[in-house]
Amino acid sequence: MTQKYRVARQVLFDRLYHEGETYEADPRTVAHLIERGVLEEPKAKAEAPPKNKADPKPKNKADR
Repeated sequence: MTQKYRVARQVLFDRLYHEGETYEADPRTVAHLIERGVLEEPKAKAEAPPKNKADPKPKNKADR
């Protein structure tokens, strides 16, 4: 089971990874790199704001 991580600072694994790139690995093998701040767990996606169904719809698209 692999998980994607964000590279927080430049590091050499199988190749040179620069800050901001994505690295995919088993969480058990990279736990020490997360603790040291080399890798960061990806942040969860923000939920979309709920749509207000009670909002009146405009008669024309130009009236928005």
